[in-house]
Amino acid sequence: MVRTLKNELTKDTMAATASLVVEVMGPAGTGKTTLSRALSQRHDDIAPDIDVRLSKLDKLPFVISNTFSLLPTYLSRYRHSRWFNRRETRSMAYLQAGLRLLEQETPNNDRVIVLDHGPIYRLAFLREFGPEITTSHAYQRWWAKLLKQWIAKIDIVISLDAPNVVLLERIRARDCRHTIKDKSDQEAYEILRRYRAAFEQTIAEFLAARPVTVLHFDTSRQSTEEIVDRALATFASALNAGQSTELEFRLRGT
Repeated sequence: MVRTLKNELTKDTMAATASLVVEVMGPAGTGKTTLSRALSQRHDDIAPDIDVRLSKLDKLPFVISNTFSLLPTYLSRYRHSRWFNRRETRSMAYLQAGLRLLEQETPNNDRVIVLDHGPIYRLAFLREFGPEITTSHAYQRWWAKLLKQWIAKIDIVISLDAPNVVLLERIRARDCRHTIKDKSDQEAYEILRRYRAAFEQTIAEFLAARPVTVLHFDTSRQSTEEIVDRALATFASALNAGQSTELEFRLRGT
């Protein structure tokens, strides 16, 4: 049931204001997808990740264009190393197809759009874990252009984290495969450290270019319900202010 507390979203608030674009991010096991689903279930005007609305055909033109633009650089200087794997290729196409989808959709069609594994996550992942060609000028120009374009879109970042031991226990308990699931504790912790460092660097670049709200939560200490309540209050504040692109405050979960 949709709640109508003073600090939460209401139909009137959402009808009178511009949309917010929110990214939920954090290392594996922090509960990104759980939170994204909980937010969309709480209010019917909160839309889930645009990735569910992007078909393979939507992404295919970008897969082709990226291959044609970067392959000459790869063949001339980096063919001793690997090419982009499937996950990386899909992330690159998401970054481009997602922008097109947001620009083509009717303004205010969704009051709040929640991105799970969104652009900050994918840009950070590609820079930290991508193949050697990501050090090339050609790729870095491509990356910087996408960063600049997404900076103009994101209004709020919800950053989730938890202690390494908690994250690894959650990941290993899942049925689905994951890169660090079968790693030793030491190897897994190093990968998690690299993810955090990449996220922090990319968020810092966002904040340097455009102030956005960043909410931090420890999901080992705060429940999904508590985080949803805090997030909805922040959404309502931003929508009521009518100036989501100029928000400059940072809130930290306690």
